[in-house]
Amino acid sequence: MNLNKVYLSLGSNLGDKIKNLQSAINLIDTNIGDVLSISNVYQTKSEGFKGDDFFNCCICIVTNHSPNFLLDKLLKIELIEGRIRSSSNEYESRLIDIDILLYEDRIINENNLTIPHPRMHLRNFVLSPLSDIAKSKIHPKCNDTIVNLLNKLKSKEILKCDKELLLPVLSRLQLFKNIVIEGNIGVGKTSLSKKLSNDLNKELIIESFMDNPFLEKYYKNPERYALNVELTFLTDRCRQLNNFNNQMNFFSSGIIADYDIFKSLVFAGVSLNEVDFNLFRNIFYFMTKDLFKSDLVIYLMQSSDQLLKNISKRGRGFEKTISRNYLDKINTAYLKHIKTSSDLNVVFIDVSDLDFIESDEDYMKLLFRIKNTLT
Repeated sequence: MNLNKVYLSLGSNLGDKIKNLQSAINLIDTNIGDVLSISNVYQTKSEGFKGDDFFNCCICIVTNHSPNFLLDKLLKIELIEGRIRSSSNEYESRLIDIDILLYEDRIINENNLTIPHPRMHLRNFVLSPLSDIAKSKIHPKCNDTIVNLLNKLKSKEILKCDKELLLPVLSRLQLFKNIVIEGNIGVGKTSLSKKLSNDLNKELIIESFMDNPFLEKYYKNPERYALNVELTFLTDRCRQLNNFNNQMNFFSSGIIADYDIFKSLVFAGVSLNEVDFNLFRNIFYFMTKDLFKSDLVIYLMQSSDQLLKNISKRGRGFEKTISRNYLDKINTAYLKHIKTSSDLNVVFIDVSDLDFIESDEDYMKLLFRIKNTLT
């Protein structure tokens, strides 16, 4: 499938303008292609007619639609959003306006479609938001960068709004109040939790594994310290989650956590003998019966070989004894527990080919994989 990078301009000067823009962007993402980036929102005076100020933004999408088919799709989205085009060629107020600015480096001159947009290089309300997301992009006809074209404009009257638009992939995740990132040791649970907490404006819960006094001893002598380490982890996790329950604001947007409490059962099932596990399981169900439940578990998958590389890279001395066999057992235990737990809402995401910790592009790819799995 050949995907094309396209830049669109959106504007609204009627009703709830931010809601109009966000709704149109979400429809574009659902019906046309993934929305990769969204500019800041800018407020500008209406041009060519008397009307309320516009809110404008630009977005970048990838799509396999041809330019003409894309135009038809966008016109339908405008119609869905309530725009009624008049037969007059005069400018007028509108709930939503969507223009194709750039389609890769294509130059198209047809009766109903001109790309690049014929007036984009003259419009501050187009170039300002476009420069937020594509300042180095070359205009195929002007043969100059977007930021240079912006700097050449005489008029600089434009106001950046404090309103923000959310990437549709993040809007989709916002529907889930309590999200948990799970997976094997070294897969990147904490790193992803921190990124999502920031992007979704949700409270963050991070496990304090370094506070477990038995962890290092366990890796040196598993049989001797298995029950100690698992009971300590269970107690600490329950205390942390109970404290959060007691402190959580009623109006909180939710949480992102780098573990679910069922993690305790998974690891205990691998490390404990049958007698100790039966004891642990009884304690577990008693201690966790009143804890909040996750709405979504994102389970990250990666090969044991790659996990070992990740573990080595982060350089925690006590993890040096972790073997491939141990990681395989943990993964098997996770999958078995998830398969037999009908109350869990779990999506499985393979991150073997992604470095979402260091690469923003790979992070976006991960988000799109999550979104596509949810839909």
